[in-house]
Amino acid sequence: MPSEPLFTNFFGAGATQTSTQIIILKNDLVAPVGLVPTYEFTPIPENRAEQSALAMLLRWLRNQDQSTDSQFVISPFEQSLEFRFSKWQRKYTCTIEIWQDDTLSTLPNPNTI
Repeated sequence: MPSEPLFTNFFGAGATQTSTQIIILKNDLVAPVGLVPTYEFTPIPENRAEQSALAMLLRWLRNQDQSTDSQFVISPFEQSLEFRFSKWQRKYTCTIEIWQDDTLSTLPNPNTI
């Protein structure tokens, strides 16, 4: 049986869940002091969806299950420079791998991970 990381490892010490809600504290998405490399996420009342999603992905990346039987694996970011919209931009790419005992589904099933 695969290892099972704690809910709070992925979502933060203040995260809670019920049958209808997942509550994630924005402060749990802030990079811990001394994290190298680090990132900046400032919780404000109007964080954009992309800001919050990226902060959550970065938290998952640093707190993911490192065991060999992990079913949810995020690869480290790869970087490239690309000229887009008349300026140079840094592109970050990572892969999320989901491993399941399944041969028929076209999408991963959250209930079987």
